[in-house]
Amino acid sequence: MDEHRFELIISGALTNDRLGALVGAGCDDATFSTRDDLTFAAFDREAPTMLDAVISAIGAVETVPGFEVLRVDPDELVWASEIAERTGRTRQSVAQLIKATRGPGDFPAPATHATRNPLWRWSEVEAWFAAHEGRQPDTERTAVLGAINGALQARHSLRGAPQATPLRQALTQLLAS
Repeated sequence: MDEHRFELIISGALTNDRLGALVGAGCDDATFSTRDDLTFAAFDREAPTMLDAVISAIGAVETVPGFEVLRVDPDELVWASEIAERTGRTRQSVAQLIKATRGPGDFPAPATHATRNPLWRWSEVEAWFAAHEGRQPDTERTAVLGAINGALQARHSLRGAPQATPLRQALTQLLAS
């Protein structure tokens, strides 16, 4: 089995009792911290695949009352500074690639301009670096984390929505196609 590293971002306050419950639920391979009313669980989990590791960790965390996993980091959406960090480049180098003043051009378009700083999809950026620089992307990790974060976001959005049942049916149909 391989060891997989990832971090879960969890809603719910971490108390000594809850920490004990998390360890008892099978989260003894995680280090916990808190920030801004969120709990962070950094896992080093042994499992056959990244998917198995993350799903088992989410299941273990959510057996503890009061905790809900919000997302898995590293997140799929990244700023230019995060691209620089993940690729070992400077921020200036990444900015030049984005603006096509350096490199082959055709850098992926931002996924969103919701803030002053655009965000890119890491899976697209990683594929671009693989195509243009021969980097070996960790496609399993990228695909698994992207899909799980999408599912967690959909689950969170559906909670309490007045039209949750039709939305669930539509999502199920969409995923089946």
